Amino acid sequence: MILYTPLALEDIFPPSPNEPAVIAVTLAGRLCLARQEADGCWVIERLLSTDPADYLDARFQPHTVLHLTPE
Repeated sequence: MILYTPLALEDIFPPSPNEPAVIAVTLAGRLCLARQEADGCWVIERLLSTDPADYLDARFQPHTVLHLTPE
């Protein structure tokens, strides 16, 4: 489905109030999107890379738990 509109995506599909915030984290030189779990750990949601080999690296797989403190 294609939606042709000048409105922002957030105006059409507002975020859910219980949806956790997602932040950008640099991990080993790669940009990842991560969200914080209730126990304080961070979980990778998405890898943002133009290198196809990065997607085969197990360190950047979705749902990988990270033990770090974001900046």
